[in-house]
Amino acid sequence: MELIALIFMLVAGGALAMFVVTAAAIAQKEAQHDPGTRTSAPERETIAASILYHVIVAGGAAQDEALRRIRRGAGLAAPVTRGIDINNWAESYARLATPQQRGALLETAVQLVAAEARVVPLRQYSALLDLSFSLGFQTDALAKLRQVYGFEYVDPAKDGRPREAGHEPLFVRDDSRAVELLRVLEVQGSPSRQSIVSAYRRLAARHHPDRYYGRPADEQSTAAARFIEITRAYETLLRIYRD
Repeated sequence: MELIALIFMLVAGGALAMFVVTAAAIAQKEAQHDPGTRTSAPERETIAASILYHVIVAGGAAQDEALRRIRRGAGLAAPVTRGIDINNWAESYARLATPQQRGALLETAVQLVAAEARVVPLRQYSALLDLSFSLGFQTDALAKLRQVYGFEYVDPAKDGRPREAGHEPLFVRDDSRAVELLRVLEVQGSPSRQSIVSAYRRLAARHHPDRYYGRPADEQSTAAARFIEITRAYETLLRIYRD
């Protein structure tokens, strides 16, 4: 009986050992072929660093200065790709990141912008808008961060801002302006959050500063004024229509 029991233990132990070895081999093979477990973190950091570089350079910073601020301000030492399309890269980042990581990237971008100036160029604010949208956020998320970190945006072209813009916060609390703001966004019929978002994206694409880069100064100024006007209307309306 003892001999049978010993044989049984040896067989069971061998089977268990073989199972453990096989499971470990399968897990290692899956890890090698799964980009999420093998390359997501480095790839995510590279994308994040490149996006932050784009945002900083959009404010007029030199390339070396932008890299320094990414290293020191964001703690990212990943390689940077220049000349990226921020929308495509932010969408790629969103696919690799958790909601918390997406929110952290947007906040880090705002921190880096606000740390250097309280009034930033419209082109840099446009880059932040693109980042916010492509990460899956609406502009109210960006506007809230602007309130926290306290910076404004301005077009460098003369008379680029609407006269009524001044330096008032984007979160204007007078909801009675809703009808006027809906007219600014050319929203027809019964307004909803979705119709407001759609109207803003259509108008923002038409008047985005990048579309007028290199154009005559008066065209740039007119487009910038319109872009700021619709952006302010949009950000205020998102506070009113929360459906």
